[in-house]
Amino acid sequence: MNWCLYLALKQLFPTGKKFSFFSAMSIIGVALGVTVLFVVQSVMNGFQHEIRRTIVATQGEVRIDANNNILYNADNLGNFLKNRPEVTALARYSYGVGMLEYNSRSIFPLIKGIDLENEVKVVELKKFIKEGSLQNFDNRSIILSSELANQIGATVGNSVEIYSPIMLKALQTNEIILPKTLKIVATYETGYRQADENIAIVMLDTMQDLYSLGEGVHGISLKLKPNVRPEKFAFELNRNLTHPVHAASWQEINKDLLFVLKTEKTMMFFILVFILLVAAFSITSSMTISVVRKTREIGLINALGGTIRQCGVCFMIQGLIIGIAGSVIGVIAGALILKFRNDIISVFVKLCGVEDFMLKFYSFANMPATYQLSDILTLVTFAVAICCLAGMLPARKVAKIKPADALRNE
Repeated sequence: MNWCLYLALKQLFPTGKKFSFFSAMSIIGVALGVTVLFVVQSVMNGFQHEIRRTIVATQGEVRIDANNNILYNADNLGNFLKNRPEVTALARYSYGVGMLEYNSRSIFPLIKGIDLENEVKVVELKKFIKEGSLQNFDNRSIILSSELANQIGATVGNSVEIYSPIMLKALQTNEIILPKTLKIVATYETGYRQADENIAIVMLDTMQDLYSLGEGVHGISLKLKPNVRPEKFAFELNRNLTHPVHAASWQEINKDLLFVLKTEKTMMFFILVFILLVAAFSITSSMTISVVRKTREIGLINALGGTIRQCGVCFMIQGLIIGIAGSVIGVIAGALILKFRNDIISVFVKLCGVEDFMLKFYSFANMPATYQLSDILTLVTFAVAICCLAGMLPARKVAKIKPADALRNE
């Protein structure tokens, strides 16, 4: 064994002692920093993964529209898309703001008209149904989000009246168009608040009648094969589409939200890195004190043939060992915390008395977490690098000590 490595191990783990207080505190400090960073990064990855999965499950992977204009050639466009080998399913849709009224309570959600037979092939609508079912969904019925239903106090089986802006335009010509009465056959909940707070679903024929669209629709949503990248397919598809028809991937449609999620993850990493920096300063301080205490020993080693550089390497090896040990322990501790994260969160919310609030708004009862090997490698590399740098200052101090001065040191 190289004597520099041997000496570093002996200084960290002296013979005759069960453990070195300096070594234990240094390793624990690094391990705590790595644990916190690992847990936070994994939870942020889990939230990002769940949000992305929910977006795709509710919107489809690619959407084609005409910039808020009406598509009257949707059948021709649909046939063109069906012939593309990348497409596994497609569904036409239309949308517009309307007014829903029940027992003199009114709300103004976004009304989405869907072709149910094809819609369930593109999005996971059945999975999100909370009450009722899709079996009785027809032109005389409506599906509300549970949030919208709560706002007006309606439940499955009640009937609501729906008004559209077309009715206001008809008044200008002294024409009276009566509102449609639709029965609530189901309520849904996706966990994606933008959808749960604002969207009611009707049949496509009903929506076309409400907005006088005729055979027109506002867009087509697509489901692609698993190995097809939505953003790349949308880019290639736009080469064959004429303005104003445009294809957009789910990443492009939700780019602002995805940017916020990425920024949050980066900022959390940046803030929590200071935990590791505090541990690094502690290691540097402890090693510097060790240099002062062992000045005579360093001088003796130099007198026996060891160079100042080799003594400096010894202290850098100590930082490397502390970084590796702390990182391994931190990752293992983080993995254990994440394994029992739901139990930990359950106890926490019960003690704080905010169980219903946490479940409703943050889904902490089933906190998502996703491990990414790239994040783990980056975290471990960063922690080890900081610890190595923490050993550089003591190493430089050692390099400046002259053997004769070291031996005369009291």
